[in-house]
Amino acid sequence: MIIIIIGSLIILGFLIFSLIKKPMITISVLVLIVIGVFVYRFIFGFFPIPIGIRHLAHWIAPPKDLFQPILEDKFLFYEKGFTKTYHLKPKYFGGYYIGFFVGGEGITSKYKFKGKLDVEFFWKDKFLFKDGATGWVSAAYSKNAMTYFSEVDLYRFDIPLEGKYVKEVRVKITVLEPDEELEQFGDLITLFIKIAPSK
Repeated sequence: MIIIIIGSLIILGFLIFSLIKKPMITISVLVLIVIGVFVYRFIFGFFPIPIGIRHLAHWIAPPKDLFQPILEDKFLFYEKGFTKTYHLKPKYFGGYYIGFFVGGEGITSKYKFKGKLDVEFFWKDKFLFKDGATGWVSAAYSKNAMTYFSEVDLYRFDIPLEGKYVKEVRVKITVLEPDEELEQFGDLITLFIKIAPSK
């Protein structure tokens, strides 16, 4: 943080000096800085650009951590009333999945989610909205065999929430109806929240 402040002061001093001595150099440097910030924020940060264009940018120059989960945790999908609240720290705009990984060889590709989840979103202490997950949205085959799933996606939502909430977002997930089939997998089941691939 101190290095950033010192660097910013040096750049600011240079710009003031250049503005006094050579205005065109200063304008050129300012334009380059602004373009650099726009490009960086467009690819890596939060910038109000349509999701489709952002997906195109990520397809051309994908960040290395784009599809890494922003959250992983043990969650008892097979226990009625089980609930947990998570603070989300998304790095990128886009659609996100709530789902689960299945360790080992995976779960049979004939699997259908039989439970029901209550998904509630909050910004700081303000309740935003709630929804339900009653089936799976998509799934990914295991690398070892296409007869097993290694990942099951249960619910999809967008960041920013309602077009504006990005930081200090919480999601509360509650099991309304358990999926008892998942109990046999025990610790092999891991809940995740991660960005959804573009379609």
